[in-house]
Amino acid sequence: MKLKLASLAIGVLCLILVAGYVVWRSVPLVLTGVVKLVPTSWEESLGRAVVAGMTRPGSTCDGETSQALISAISQRLQAAMPSSGYRFNIKIVRNPEVNALAAPGGHIVVFSGLIDKMDTPEQLAAVLAHEMQHVVQRHSTRGMMRSLGLQLGLSLIFGDVGLLGDLAGNLTVLHFMRSDEQSADDEALNTLMRAGIPPIEMQRAFENLQRSTGNQPAPLKYLASHPPLTERIERVKSRGSAFQGTARPIGVPMTAACP
Repeated sequence: MKLKLASLAIGVLCLILVAGYVVWRSVPLVLTGVVKLVPTSWEESLGRAVVAGMTRPGSTCDGETSQALISAISQRLQAAMPSSGYRFNIKIVRNPEVNALAAPGGHIVVFSGLIDKMDTPEQLAAVLAHEMQHVVQRHSTRGMMRSLGLQLGLSLIFGDVGLLGDLAGNLTVLHFMRSDEQSADDEALNTLMRAGIPPIEMQRAFENLQRSTGNQPAPLKYLASHPPLTERIERVKSRGSAFQGTARPIGVPMTAACP
């Protein structure tokens, strides 16, 4: 009798584990379906809350030269992308960290430390193209749903992003899955090639990041949650060989992010 009960208990436990695994594996698919129902206007409000939570008055760089650089790159990239309905709002934050992030709704933040590591506008364009793809593919919104769960759901139901409180500015809620990062890289590379920016610029951008992030604490490294940069560089080399277009320079000089 005891042996039968023990066997039954083991069987029930196995069923629970299998059910738990199936539910865990289905979460990304469920979130993908839910995210498609989220209005763009709500994403834009959420993105503003995220940016406001991580910036302070006077922390952004609004000089004419840096804004001209960002504007020229953004216009070139958007002209090469299918219409998405998003209006990109790119802010430069005065911070020496080599970092950048894409918040929901078209809001992108680039730290001055990252810009200063890029040698050309085209290299910076490669980074921004990647972040834009996180927005367009709604990785940012899905990532926040995965991290904040019920709180984010309540804010959607009641139309009040203020319910998120200080969590909106927590960078950990913008953690992306490995598949998201690879998809953002692939589509960013397609955008660059359509924009007349050779894949070698993306390769060099990654190589600069690889050299510059080695001495920073792990939580502060740009692309810390991404696939290894060596792997991404090799992927760009492989896919970039298909580029047959004519290189068209951005045409704006590369300047310090916050002179």
